[in-house]
Amino acid sequence: MGSVAGGLPLIQELVRGGGYDWSAHVHRGISGDEFEPGDLEACIASGRVTKTERDPRGNSVGRKVYVIEGRDTRGRQFYTAGKIMRDNSHFYFFITAHEAR
Repeated sequence: MGSVAGGLPLIQELVRGGGYDWSAHVHRGISGDEFEPGDLEACIASGRVTKTERDPRGNSVGRKVYVIEGRDTRGRQFYTAGKIMRDNSHFYFFITAHEAR
């Protein structure tokens, strides 16, 4: 697996391998038919980091939250924010996701 300092490449590797989870907010978007899990994956695969912020909870690797903009499965602009977390190994945690406006 890539280095923790890898930023987007590491996030892409984690998401591509299914190493991710999501918040209750993201779960509501999925269960409310606003988007599908594949849209999260497509956004990360096609996206770029547009901003990093300090993690207010301070529980992420590097204490960073990544804002990533890319495309969903239909080619629409899509926005996610998340952070790299550590359990037994690393995983990516989606904090929020939605169609970009």
